Amino acid sequence: MSTDTRLLDLDARVPQTAPYADIEGVRAYDLGMRRSALMAYKRPTDRIMANVRDGMTDLVEVGFNTGLLSLHVAGKLPHLAVSGVEENQNLVDVAEDNLTLAVWANTEGDVEFELAKLSRLPFPDDSADIVFSFSSLHRWRRPVETLKECARICKPDGLVIIEDINRHAEEGHITFILQFVKEGGDEFMRSLQSAYCREEVVELLDQAGLKDWHVAEEDLGLVISSRPIEPVSM
Repeated sequence: MSTDTRLLDLDARVPQTAPYADIEGVRAYDLGMRRSALMAYKRPTDRIMANVRDGMTDLVEVGFNTGLLSLHVAGKLPHLAVSGVEENQNLVDVAEDNLTLAVWANTEGDVEFELAKLSRLPFPDDSADIVFSFSSLHRWRRPVETLKECARICKPDGLVIIEDINRHAEEGHITFILQFVKEGGDEFMRSLQSAYCREEVVELLDQAGLKDWHVAEEDLGLVISSRPIEPVSM
């Protein structure tokens, strides 16, 4: 769909100046995600599961939001260590609460969350089998440097998978989501306005020296990967 026929004004990207600045707002966001977002996590989880191989030991999530995806993945892959890095203190605090609840519930999984700059990931070179990120790219402060860091910590035979919403997704996908998020519609639209389109992601990869990485459009989102991967169904 060409931008001049779109009903929603999403042509220009509008970065968020201070996302998740209020801890109570983050707790409310997390509660809403726990109640309604399990299906949203299904596809990224299935994509990770489909690319796990024998001998893998370490997964890293870059920008873990409130930690729900890392906890979900770790519960399915208890033999792997899942480390999450986030640079927003409020998100880290709520993720730690979620991790505590998971421990109390005796949930399987080896998960650790850490506060650190995404543009300076606290991991050695070639140390992660799979580096993943979901719904976080649009708020990265230094996306080019963070993309370079994802490549740096990934093992030569490993995989980087970054998924985020696509500002130029078909309006049908956007309006469908708006029917379900209801009171979270304004927050969703702010996130969508701050998201990248495919052409902008390709430019970021170019600046990061990662021209051989792949960018695919998928319903409402973009899937960025360090090598070709098979699509997964809903």
